[in-house]
Amino acid sequence: MAPSWLAASLGAGAGAALVILWQRFLSQQHRLGEGSLPPRGSNTPMAPVNTKGVLSAGKVAVIVGSAGGIGRAVALRCVKRGMKVVLVDIDAQDAASVRMECVATGASEENVVVIACDCSNEVDMLAMKAKVYELFGRVHFLMNNAAIQTNNKCGPYEYPDRWRKILDTNLWGVYLGGMAFVPQMIAQDEPCVVVNTGSKQGITMPPGDTAYNVSKAGVKVLTEALQHQLRSTPSCKVNAFLLVPGCVNTMIRTRGDKWVQGEAFDPTKAQDERSYDGVQSRDYSAKKWKARGAWSADELVDELFGVIDAGTPFYIICQDHETTRAQDDGRIQWSADDLIFRRAPLSRWSEQYAAEYKEVAAKFI
Repeated sequence: MAPSWLAASLGAGAGAALVILWQRFLSQQHRLGEGSLPPRGSNTPMAPVNTKGVLSAGKVAVIVGSAGGIGRAVALRCVKRGMKVVLVDIDAQDAASVRMECVATGASEENVVVIACDCSNEVDMLAMKAKVYELFGRVHFLMNNAAIQTNNKCGPYEYPDRWRKILDTNLWGVYLGGMAFVPQMIAQDEPCVVVNTGSKQGITMPPGDTAYNVSKAGVKVLTEALQHQLRSTPSCKVNAFLLVPGCVNTMIRTRGDKWVQGEAFDPTKAQDERSYDGVQSRDYSAKKWKARGAWSADELVDELFGVIDAGTPFYIICQDHETTRAQDDGRIQWSADDLIFRRAPLSRWSEQYAAEYKEVAAKFI
């Protein structure tokens, strides 16, 4: 109820103004208060899109960022399905090693090729695309997976050189991949799939590696817009998916440390898919990372290929051995509620909301 006694004491003009301000205050309190959340739509899954035969024998896969980690695992899975694979990476030596692994699984040498390419360079990407179509004539599966990070050493106003390189690789490289391939994939007039690799950090935005978060948030927005345009294009048979990994045992952390530390980098302290604290063993590393809650890249590919085969959902949000679906959903909801409740940004890491988040997060089960 408006404070009428105070309004009357101030006179008609001032009193009326005060009543209006009070009503606005009450309206805002009601809108933001408990029990007054905006209405939500139904929990209706995305209808499947047509991906029939995309990941089948004889089809062509182009994997940008394939010299290790997720890209390597995707390449190995593609050749097991009898696909032709183009390994695209700036690190041609490591990509060549992945090619040898593919051939060792039974792929013919002419069906697995390496193209050295800087994904942030438009000339390189267009030349790579031309080479792929010269070799195979078609592309059915495009994965834009190349990414770099600094392991929490790139804040909101620091290191402009790191910012530029991260955005050029992680976001601009994904854009260039779509620009180079998607129009011709549409023209093929057959089911095709584009997968862009995002990150949970591009959704919940944990403080630290701000440039990486921004780049992956951009990949999310870009991929959403891509799929909208594809589904709005008459007779288009190409569909896009956003891959959102959780904690995965790859090479990205070690490569980030090499980049940031330079000559000071100590390889005996590396903890990645190839070695762990000086022990050169994929099996040993896998056990160590699993104990820390990480998925292997193979587990992630199980999820990715299952979704592509099914044609749904668009958001491939992967769990790991530490984080459940309920925890992921809860953290995403909390981040979105920062805007709805007008809380402090990144309130999950704010002292003001620390106790409340801890209490709420305990219910994410």
